Amino acid sequence: MRKIILLLAFFVSFMSFSQDDLDVDGIKIKKSIKVRDTGGKTKLYLNGYGIRDKMWINLYVQALYLTERTNDPDKILDSDETIATRLYVTSSLVTREKLIKAIEDGVEKSYKGDISLIRERLDKFMSFFESVTEKGYVEFVYSKEDVRTYVFLNDKLTGEIEGLDFRRALFGIWLEEKAVDRTLKKRLLGM
Repeated sequence: MRKIILLLAFFVSFMSFSQDDLDVDGIKIKKSIKVRDTGGKTKLYLNGYGIRDKMWINLYVQALYLTERTNDPDKILDSDETIATRLYVTSSLVTREKLIKAIEDGVEKSYKGDISLIRERLDKFMSFFESVTEKGYVEFVYSKEDVRTYVFLNDKLTGEIEGLDFRRALFGIWLEEKAVDRTLKKRLLGM
């Protein structure tokens, strides 16, 4: 009888956890999201997720969403499909200034070509982070229909940048061969 009660308690607690969420370092990660674009709402599926850490300190939890799951980073980067990533800052060590610097350095490193071709757009993009706070998340959504990358801070649109080349440079931060964190890259790719 005791085993049956324990089994029932386990089953009830398991079922109370949302089937649409995963818990990663205290952050709820959705298994799918809908993003707005010109064509209405596009459903994206969780491709992978992971924790960016440095010196044993968790800095942020990141989730990558695609229209179709794949573990091929080149396929993702060479595609023009809608894509999104969410970064949930989990450490007070990630200040607005450090986040801006890390993203700017990452885009410059991942961009293949003359950085001056996207410099004006990159500078505009970096200005969107003026209102970043320690709590919540940053979301980058590239829309295939609009050929634009949208930046959201805690569900509030803060700006947009045009261009497929910018999409590749931004998402390349985490998916290029020399990604910012190779372990995180593998996890974002579902490996």
